[in-house]
Amino acid sequence: MKPVELLGCGALNLDLIYRLPATFPLWDELGPAGREASLEPGLRRVLDEALAYVTPERAGGGQAANTVHALAKMGYRAAMCGRVGDDDDGAFLLGELRPAETRLVARGGESGRVYVLLDEEGERRNFVWPGANDAFAPADVPRRPPKTRFALFTSFLGDGPLEGQLALLERLPASVEVAFDPGEVYARKGVKRFLPVLHRCAYLLATEPELETLCGLPLDEALDFLLNAGVGLVVCKMGARGARLIGRRVDLLVPPRPTTVVDVTGAGDVFAAGFIAGLLEELGLEAAGRLGAWAAARAIGGPGRSTYPDADDWAARLREERDGESGRRW
Repeated sequence: MKPVELLGCGALNLDLIYRLPATFPLWDELGPAGREASLEPGLRRVLDEALAYVTPERAGGGQAANTVHALAKMGYRAAMCGRVGDDDDGAFLLGELRPAETRLVARGGESGRVYVLLDEEGERRNFVWPGANDAFAPADVPRRPPKTRFALFTSFLGDGPLEGQLALLERLPASVEVAFDPGEVYARKGVKRFLPVLHRCAYLLATEPELETLCGLPLDEALDFLLNAGVGLVVCKMGARGARLIGRRVDLLVPPRPTTVVDVTGAGDVFAAGFIAGLLEELGLEAAGRLGAWAAARAIGGPGRSTYPDADDWAARLREERDGESGRRW
């Protein structure tokens, strides 16, 4: 397999995106906006009944999968390692990943699904049915991973797949820069499980609540703990307030880009794609943060992956950033 610039490893899901009115009868039972939770069989039956007459939009999903697809669409070489079902949904998910490389994705069982319930403000509640993702294991990891500049690890719902991710981590050369986005699912499992990842982690991307939940500490103490554990830079995603980049010698605020919000699903994942692309272009942390914010703003302007920036969009924005950097130097 040819070298890539990003290798992603995490859950691959079919996102079923439902746009629902304020009168949807289950809102009170589903918890606050922004929630991500496993989908128990009983709740799946209730949701299937309540949504039977609503046609969802279908899209590929999964944190690393979104980032890998976004980076590939922007013109970089990216590949995904994970598992989908040996079913029509699995074939759909592989197609949705392109132009990213999919040869490292194993197949078997029933593909994972996420019910993405969007309210009238575009805020989401995600309910995850893991399916084939829970079977991801060291046997699904290539013995010789492709040469890559970055590796991105994101969450699986079950406990077993972490062993597969740790196997991949061990097989990566020391030169590979590791990024980790625990999401709400991994954050709830607690920091001890992920210490091997944190020791190698150049970039940790997470929201404020995720950082506090992951470490079981207030935000400032959580940041100190993570930096002491080996994390090079914490990218704290703050939604409409932008992002904060925190390291031993850096604390930068990246303002958000104004945009019309249609669907916030995957915004943080596309931020990661823009941020990593900025690092690939060696533009520096602050510029990489601005590019991440730009990419995220583009992504939330449409449903699913429909408005992710393409190579032409990216080339134009990159020229703008380089021209701005030149102007700032003079």
